[in-house]
Amino acid sequence: MNLNGMAPNSRRAALVTLAFSLLAAGIYFLAVSPTKTRLAKSTKALKEQRAKHATVMKNLAGSTTVAKRIEEAESALRPYREATLEPLLESLAMRAKSFVDSMAQGAGLIDLEYEALEPRALPVPGRMPRQLYAREPIRILARGSYQAAASFLMRLERDMPLVALESLSITAVHATPETQKIEMILEWPVKGAVTRQ
Repeated sequence: MNLNGMAPNSRRAALVTLAFSLLAAGIYFLAVSPTKTRLAKSTKALKEQRAKHATVMKNLAGSTTVAKRIEEAESALRPYREATLEPLLESLAMRAKSFVDSMAQGAGLIDLEYEALEPRALPVPGRMPRQLYAREPIRILARGSYQAAASFLMRLERDMPLVALESLSITAVHATPETQKIEMILEWPVKGAVTRQ
């Protein structure tokens, strides 16, 4: 473009137009273009945050259902947890005694003695669980009648259904025929090893 051959008013108009064009291009490249880039990033981040918000709201809506299911599962597990034998004074036999001594005496058994035997590991079906369980045999020696032993075992079965009778031996005492020597081995559920943290 040759500005020398133009009229002064036309030259001034061309220079003003050129100046405004350069100013507009500068504003676009320095302000509008970076703003558009930031706006695109912000729009993308907003969509991601809305998606996260929707997920959180969905989880919150289902949290009452999950809490109810956890409570039901805990309630179903409570009898099994309460039946698990925990040591008393570092002795499983003492804990068993605390559970059944009054029941055995109420049935008519006397001279009760308790002894913990070697635990028996339970088989693990399928995948190895974090907490293993075992059966703890507790030998109980007592004296009493056959009826007293049967009454005790019926009470035990009713009140502690997870305790199993492993063996029962009744030996007659000739000096007192109404009182026999009774040996029974009861198996209690106990916690075993923890396989992983």
